[in-house]
Amino acid sequence: MNKNQIMISHYLKTSVRSMVKRPLLSTLNILGLSVGLGCFLVISLYLYQENAYEKAFSDYDRIYRLEEEFLGMGRTAWSTSNLQYKLDEIPGVETYVRVSLGSEGKVSLGDKYFRSLKVLKTSEKLFEVFDFQLLLGDAKTALDGSGKAVLTKKFATKLFGNEEVVGQTFKYHDKDVLVTGVLDDQSFKTHLKFDFISSDLFNPEYSDNRWWGIGGYTYIKTSQPVDPKFIDERLDEISKNYAYPIVNSSELTADEWLASANKVQFFAKPIRDIYLGSNEKFELSANGDKQARVTLSIIGIFILVIAVINFMNLTTARSSQRTKEIGLRKVLGTRKRNLVMQFLLESTLITFFAAIIGAGLSELFIAILNYSLGEVISISILGYPILGLYVFLGVLMVGVLAGTYPAFYLSSVKMIPLLKGMKLGQVLNLGSARTLRNGLVVLQFAISSTLIIGAYFVYSQLQHLKTIDLGFNEEQVLVVPYDFQANDNPEAIRNELLKIPGVKGLSFNNRMPAEKSENVMSTMLGPDETVAFNVFQADPYYAETLGLKMLSGEWFSPNQPTSDSLVILNESGLEAVGLEGDPVGQVFGNYWRVIGVVENFFVNNYREEIGPAIITYDQTTPNRLAIKLDVNDLQATISRVQSTWEEMRGEVFEYEYFDQNFVEVFNQEKQNADAVLIFTILAIFISCLGLFGLAAFTADQREHEFGVRKVLGASVLDIVRSFGFDFAKLILLAFMVAIPISVYAVNLWLDGYADRISLGVLGFVIAAIISFGIAFLTIAFQSLKTSRLNPVETLRNE
Repeated sequence: MNKNQIMISHYLKTSVRSMVKRPLLSTLNILGLSVGLGCFLVISLYLYQENAYEKAFSDYDRIYRLEEEFLGMGRTAWSTSNLQYKLDEIPGVETYVRVSLGSEGKVSLGDKYFRSLKVLKTSEKLFEVFDFQLLLGDAKTALDGSGKAVLTKKFATKLFGNEEVVGQTFKYHDKDVLVTGVLDDQSFKTHLKFDFISSDLFNPEYSDNRWWGIGGYTYIKTSQPVDPKFIDERLDEISKNYAYPIVNSSELTADEWLASANKVQFFAKPIRDIYLGSNEKFELSANGDKQARVTLSIIGIFILVIAVINFMNLTTARSSQRTKEIGLRKVLGTRKRNLVMQFLLESTLITFFAAIIGAGLSELFIAILNYSLGEVISISILGYPILGLYVFLGVLMVGVLAGTYPAFYLSSVKMIPLLKGMKLGQVLNLGSARTLRNGLVVLQFAISSTLIIGAYFVYSQLQHLKTIDLGFNEEQVLVVPYDFQANDNPEAIRNELLKIPGVKGLSFNNRMPAEKSENVMSTMLGPDETVAFNVFQADPYYAETLGLKMLSGEWFSPNQPTSDSLVILNESGLEAVGLEGDPVGQVFGNYWRVIGVVENFFVNNYREEIGPAIITYDQTTPNRLAIKLDVNDLQATISRVQSTWEEMRGEVFEYEYFDQNFVEVFNQEKQNADAVLIFTILAIFISCLGLFGLAAFTADQREHEFGVRKVLGASVLDIVRSFGFDFAKLILLAFMVAIPISVYAVNLWLDGYADRISLGVLGFVIAAIISFGIAFLTIAFQSLKTSRLNPVETLRNE
């Protein structure tokens, strides 16, 4: 071994010996940093996963979704089927594919029966645009004819019990479907979520009238990556040349028309931007939550900063007990540079141990998060070696950064005083060092206090959401899927079910509030004014069953014709159409006649204001049955409903509770809040370790002072008060710093809700009590320990 290797080996042995000699502070040091790194790794894995969407496609940077703004409806993910026939007018378009979602229906194989599956209907061009990896089957022929399907591996196993299913058949909507391929579930992260792909895409031929409608999704692949604005400009030309002559009914020029509300305009969106930030109408699936990503990114950085600060303070506290060792080393000729290297190596070594433990903790944290919040994170650091490299580089950087201050600080002391056993505070001018340490503690607890305040208001907002008036009664209502057949008699079903004791009301309809489905209609009020309505198709008993509140007019009559212009608006819809005076009997859009107005009711999420809604009477093809039940003897009533249903329909009785819709919507909000709370608790834990370290360091430096105080007659309470006062000032300062930061951040977060709480003083008072309580409990042990020191022991070296 050469000289450098011998020196490094000596440094390593000394570092390990030092950690073993002082187990408490070494353990706290490693524990705090490992928990911080573990949290940071979990959040980093979540963000890495979020950022991985679409990247499995080799040409993801050349794929775009064409979206449409249709007659004031706003940007939609849908586009007209006519657009595909004009794509050859856009230079660089290599290929394209049309996609639509299959309607809700049953899938069966013998006695096996499934409903509400996600089916993607498309054509053979899908695999030309998206290069999904097939485990079984040929991508070129898997979708080249009707009645074919490609299954995910998970669904193939669920339906058939194994993956070797190519050539077998199952039924979808009572029609035979041939399995021609199987996809690997883990081969892609994409917004194109489905159980299986069907080749039966409805793809109508070009017609001028189809510029008046939208439906389905259009994706293009270009020969090379291009700026979406370039595609947008070409799409504007298509709109002006083909849609404008058909749709425009005003005297506006084509350019003026494109700038107006009543237009048909197309846009290109890179597929990488869909999951990360798209929130258009008719999204193919739920996309990522940008607010959650930003919030967790900030929390992840906060936790890492707290952990590094904690590490620096504990390292200083631990090293302050090595005064004689440092003095002896200097007497024996150790240079300052070697001491610096020694402390930096120790710091990096501790960080390395912490990183190993942190990586293990990250797996534990992921398992806990996935168990309590659902599968939030589906990847592991073990499956991504590149992340391991980033962790190694991060460990090196954190170790050097965290060890720099104690290394240069401790290596600069003089020899003789240390050999006499004097404390660092008696040897060095600690003014600047104390200021730095105190500043770090203030920063650490300012971050912790900000997180405490944020967590309080996040949960206050969640509690507020539970109290919002939904505009109807969602409890004790069953929602039953209803496959309408040409020879069905809904009225007969209704009459039979109403004979059952405990059944209070029934309604056949096409949409219930808070469903994941969307139904939007755009109505022109004038040449430059359009209103987009959420559409609900109902029967005469819808309001009675759900408890909708009529404000004026009346509900639909059972004798009303099904295809009629008579409608009911909600309050927002009435405001949007601008009818003055009594709206009942008035007409808007040159067609719709208002017969009633209902109170605003919850439509689909808590983030948006309740928009215009229109309720029409159309019972030609209902697909849901809502059943209102009495709260007494609920299960017995459901059993009798099931028996009657299966006897009349000859099919399995399936149902879900209507309020489950709101549980799912609420749980999406609660997941984010729970994540904030979990990481806030961990951040506070790390901060407490740092504060404990500083308390230990301070107690070590002030032993002589407290010994003198006790000799002069100071009581235990006097010592505790003196010891804790300095920390109280730091915590108070930290909380004062946290207030304006948290006010800004929390208001920014709450502004994402249509109905939000206000920031009250009580929240800050509670957060202050929690902050000071945590700080007091953290230093209480060290305060009492210091106050009970024997003055003879502390003063014998003086």
